[in-house]
Amino acid sequence: MAPRLPLSIKLTRRAVARRDLFCELVQKAVRPCQADAAFAFHAFAFKADEDGFARELMDRRTELWLFRSNQRAYCGDFLAVDMSSPWPARRRSYVIELKRGMPVRIGGGAVGLQLRNAASAVHGLAQQGDVLGAEAAYITMSGDGARIVAMFARARPRA
Repeated sequence: MAPRLPLSIKLTRRAVARRDLFCELVQKAVRPCQADAAFAFHAFAFKADEDGFARELMDRRTELWLFRSNQRAYCGDFLAVDMSSPWPARRRSYVIELKRGMPVRIGGGAVGLQLRNAASAVHGLAQQGDVLGAEAAYITMSGDGARIVAMFARARPRA
């Protein structure tokens, strides 16, 4: 039986920059027993250019908190929360699914099953109480990581 893992974990710039710190971050966030550590790591591990996307977005938009989604939970690749507002109820959140070389699509219907549990992941963050408000809304985004970073660099994406 697979261990129960969270839908997302909060990333730090240091953990994204160093694989050993990323492993440590996953272990602290999920606290798996030793036998489940590899399963947990693979559920949150970066593939292809995802770590570069995370680094670039966090460097360009320091007001964003970036969360790595559990890759086995169908809730996108990342969740981003704009922490500009001191009030959780007023913060914007984004569920991001990376698709190399694809144009950016905002809103539903872009990637099928990969975003099926996006609402659950956002509501999981809202239940923490200090990140998002209880009625947290979100915007889904899919497409090429570099294009998504460029879109965030210009302005906040809107649905």
